[in-house]
Amino acid sequence: MSRKNRAIRDRRIRTVLWGSLILAFVLVELCIHPFNWKTESHRSPGTQITLEAVSDFLIVVDYSLIEAPADTFLEMSFSLAWLNTFQQEIGPVSLMGSVEFQEADISRYRCIVLTASAAQQDSWVPKIRSFLERGGTVLMEMPGNKLREIASADGKGGVRMAQNLTYAKDMPPEMMQHLSDVNLSNMTQIIGSAGPLEDSQTWMNIDGVPVIYTKTYATGKVITLDFNYGMLLTALQQGRPLDDFTIRNVRDSNLIESSDLASNANVNVPIADILERFLIYGVLSDAMPVVGFWPYFDGLDGAFVVSHRENGNGDAAIWMAQYEATFKATSTVFVSSPLTMTDAGLDAFDNTHADLGLMFELGDSETSRSREPMGMFKISPVWRTLNVEEQLETVKARLDEKTPLITSFSRDGIWNSDYTRTFQILSAAGFRADASYRAGLDEPGYAFSTGIPFMPIDTNGLVFNILEFPVSFPEMQTSEQLTVLENFLAESEKLHHEVIGVSFDPNQFPAHPRAETFQVWQSAYKLASQHKHWITSILSFFRFSRARFTAELKTRYSEMQMGHKKVTVLRIETLAPEAGMSVTVPKMIQERTFTESRRGIQRVRDDAVLADPIAARPLVVDGFERILIPLSKGFNAIDVMYE
Repeated sequence: MSRKNRAIRDRRIRTVLWGSLILAFVLVELCIHPFNWKTESHRSPGTQITLEAVSDFLIVVDYSLIEAPADTFLEMSFSLAWLNTFQQEIGPVSLMGSVEFQEADISRYRCIVLTASAAQQDSWVPKIRSFLERGGTVLMEMPGNKLREIASADGKGGVRMAQNLTYAKDMPPEMMQHLSDVNLSNMTQIIGSAGPLEDSQTWMNIDGVPVIYTKTYATGKVITLDFNYGMLLTALQQGRPLDDFTIRNVRDSNLIESSDLASNANVNVPIADILERFLIYGVLSDAMPVVGFWPYFDGLDGAFVVSHRENGNGDAAIWMAQYEATFKATSTVFVSSPLTMTDAGLDAFDNTHADLGLMFELGDSETSRSREPMGMFKISPVWRTLNVEEQLETVKARLDEKTPLITSFSRDGIWNSDYTRTFQILSAAGFRADASYRAGLDEPGYAFSTGIPFMPIDTNGLVFNILEFPVSFPEMQTSEQLTVLENFLAESEKLHHEVIGVSFDPNQFPAHPRAETFQVWQSAYKLASQHKHWITSILSFFRFSRARFTAELKTRYSEMQMGHKKVTVLRIETLAPEAGMSVTVPKMIQERTFTESRRGIQRVRDDAVLADPIAARPLVVDGFERILIPLSKGFNAIDVMYE
């Protein structure tokens, strides 16, 4: 072999050797720090829905305007946010599109809500006038054109951005102060007028402008909301993104968390719920007696919704749920993919009566548990991160077919930087309840201005069929946090009647054993029970809420002569699909006060023989006095007497 050929051979050998060394180094490095390959999750946008309920209330929307694409948050249609108010405070409500409304028989309703998308239809004026002449109540959000001429101010001041709430009729001073402290900039728009409407009753002012006022029309009532109520409610409950729908990180981190959406982290009261109840139990109840299903089982004063995180610790993570079962409480245990619980652990879990949810992951970091290696012979330079649907299916494969898995929670509260993309992912995966909205770890409370679960709205103005459960206390470990919780429970019992979401980590005890942490955990249940809160899981609360939404509830009232006195009788006819349901009624109707409730009236000549009395109790809901009446499962016909 010539010297030249030997040199060529040596260069080739050196090249192969160095190449092999480099390749081996790269493989070792990739095995230590593998490349992450992520599969994108499917997404389902918000959907159009129609609801046919046996109810006093009808919400009307115009889907042709709602589905118009929006380029900014302010351009979105928020009409479907009204569903949250009526389902949370009343229960069953009908929802109808403008096309169906034109031909619909509306005589079976007592109140019609024309949302901002539907309050511009000139052709509906005769129909609305006829409804009012029969004694109906019409609520109009930012009405325009000829509908505005029925009983609203002239609106010549035009539309402008709001600043602060400046007046609310008969609202307790403390709550009025809380609402006044909220900066409404970029959260709603108001309509100004040249002057107040003659013979109208003003209920609320924003920036000194009347934005909620009522006026009698024939024998009916018109309630005008001259501000974008749906926008304000959405900004408070769901959070306010930037105008382009991106979410700004407000912490020292490169990750977006759901708490970055919170609009009023410094106002630690349920502002959204106070606003809803002012509208329903104040404004609307002044126009008509409002009856609604109470949102809590057995007439309790609130709910204490408990969740735990399994965090890959398998069977060792269910001991909290086992303890809760000893006093007939339930909770939700969020598990990760892959599921590390054994079959024996799953059998033990079934005996706790708790329910399972998926703690999903959106990221593709090296700390992700939801990954699988791609390689051979234990050489895995590439790992594939499972998308949310794959994470769900991996866990479902280990469960019995009858075990529901419809509840989700984002690990560490990590959220997508796009306003509604995470909801689109959860919707595509088939989840029906989510608990990813959480307060900051260092600032527990009503970060999203509510504790009551709500349905999110997509940027196309349509809704996701998901109930979002805000978690007010994402970590409970110290005596100081327990004191804060006790104050929240006390206010909830007496005034706010809230859903207080609490998350406990079962792994904190073996990892960092502290007597204080253990005592705090046990004391939290005792406090919830003492303050008459329903200790329950996300799934149980979800099912009870769905029963309220699908139940039947119709009312009518009239005057009756009983002996030598006249009384007002409020007749309630309801079909309660679940045990433990109740209704609330006004304490007063006009100048008459609640005296008793009974299961129907039978006439005997000029007098009346009353059937079985029902034990009712008074309560105060954000300053409004109500009466709570328990129901029997099935059909109920109840007469409520006012003298």
